Amino acid sequence: MRGPRLAVRPTLRAGLLAMVLAACAPVGGKGGAPALDQDKLEAAVGHAIGGGGTCVVLNDVASGRILYQYGNANVCMRGLPPCATFDIANDLIGLDLGAVTPATVFKWDGTPQPVKAWEADADLAKAFRNSIGWWQGRLAIAVGHDRYVEQLKALDYGTRDPAGPVQSFWMGSRFGGGLWISTREQADFLRRFYAGRLPVKPEAAALVRQLMVDEIRTDAKGGQFVVSGRAGDCATVSDNSRSVGWWVGRLKTPTRDLAFAVSFEGDDAPPGAEVRNRVKDVFADAGLWPAER
Repeated sequence: MRGPRLAVRPTLRAGLLAMVLAACAPVGGKGGAPALDQDKLEAAVGHAIGGGGTCVVLNDVASGRILYQYGNANVCMRGLPPCATFDIANDLIGLDLGAVTPATVFKWDGTPQPVKAWEADADLAKAFRNSIGWWQGRLAIAVGHDRYVEQLKALDYGTRDPAGPVQSFWMGSRFGGGLWISTREQADFLRRFYAGRLPVKPEAAALVRQLMVDEIRTDAKGGQFVVSGRAGDCATVSDNSRSVGWWVGRLKTPTRDLAFAVSFEGDDAPPGAEVRNRVKDVFADAGLWPAER
């Protein structure tokens, strides 16, 4: 069973061929940044997460250029449910509209949760750190369907359609959700987010960027390497026979500023947390950031 086909909007058609060609061509460094080692990246991705259902996209934040892509256009432009990676857009929307503030606390209603850490009251920071699903659903109810229609269009996020239950429209057809986004669109959304090109209040964007910081490493020369991101996973078909694991975010180094999106879809897709760990290893093996010490 296939997920809904992702329609290519008119605004994307004109640049699609150019982006595909850019993704396939070797890209040199710019502004002093060394060129990405395509062969080393290909080997690292192939070893850690490679396969027919995998897509990896690296965008340069400043220029918007696709510097690397693993996976063909059919895989990387395929619509997938964003799962918990939608927390990025959801929190941006909630903060921008004033539906939530950093001090807002939603109360746990006492019902058993799939993750023990979810069984507690939580503010925005705690909800993001623990990826609390019911918290994001509560925020979505506060925002409401009609405002999502406007906000997803303004953010140019995926299919821009909050179809299905308002508290789970990003979680795929198993939960009645109808919002879909491709891995290429995820990378571009993150690129625009980190470049300050989304129509949201700067303070909202700054707060979500802070929440997304995942790990900081330092190399032998004292250079700082910061990886930020959001992992997620959910079923891609209603019978739960296939799923997707995501990790999307940013890798900021002394010489590079990369937005990335990684998806692994299939009947054996690893959960998002595992995708995150594997991609960190890929970045280290490809020389993009220091190996863990």
